[in-house]
Amino acid sequence: MNITYKLMSSLSFDEAHLLFNRGFEGYMMPMNLPLDTFIGRFGNDGISPALSIVAFDGAKPIGFVLQGIREVDGKKTSWNGGTGIIPEYRGRKLGAALMEEAEKILIEHRVSTATLEALSENKAAIALYEKCGYKKVDDLLFLRSNGIVDAQLPNLEGYELQRIPAVQSIGSDLFPTMVPWQTDPSNTPKAGGEVVLITANGEVQAACLIRKKCVFGKDTESITLFQVRENGNNDALSRLLEHALEYDRPITRTTYNFLNGNGRVVSCLLARGFENTTVSQVFMTKSLGL
Repeated sequence: MNITYKLMSSLSFDEAHLLFNRGFEGYMMPMNLPLDTFIGRFGNDGISPALSIVAFDGAKPIGFVLQGIREVDGKKTSWNGGTGIIPEYRGRKLGAALMEEAEKILIEHRVSTATLEALSENKAAIALYEKCGYKKVDDLLFLRSNGIVDAQLPNLEGYELQRIPAVQSIGSDLFPTMVPWQTDPSNTPKAGGEVVLITANGEVQAACLIRKKCVFGKDTESITLFQVRENGNNDALSRLLEHALEYDRPITRTTYNFLNGNGRVVSCLLARGFENTTVSQVFMTKSLGL
């Protein structure tokens, strides 16, 4: 083998698309994306071809790491949006070298913390990332609930409910900043995200970041929950979730990459009929010392 590395921007979108689908071929969760969906990931998820790395054997692209960078609390944070090697090159210990080359790009751009998610059952990938210096921060849950939870929503009883576009929460202290990439408010506005807050005497008691799927003039079809911030007021938290997740509607509710460490919220959801799905991930980070 004659392995070299180049930026993904050296490939055409057609070439990168083919490499991506081949890189996830036979994977635990295969991703055979149409070209338009693949291209959309770069804008929607903040991935950059100029930051992503491709491994070549001669002139043949054989593996990749997709990467994006954003600024968090004045420091740069990166995300590994997908690592893949085409089937015939797996098992040749190319993963660590590919990750090392990807990290060189991050250091060049003065990234302080690198982040990624990996399927919990993919022990080989997790072991690779740990070998590369990543540490597990938390488990990520994909909970699900279907149908009506309560026939009637509870009164707010002294609380006030407020809804704002997710974009308005960027740069605020409403939510933690070191979270899985796609659950950050700076990412969800592209998918119609909104923040729902419950307040008492002008003070925020709890807030959640959600995305609703609905057509104007029609009822909500589904709601995805990304983050919750709460201050220990269980009554406010319960009322927030009742209203924000529309427990009185016959809809599907899911969580996406939801931090298991937010135990009070998880317990509240499970108590109201949410169930674990077959999917779970781990959230991992690496300090690059910059």
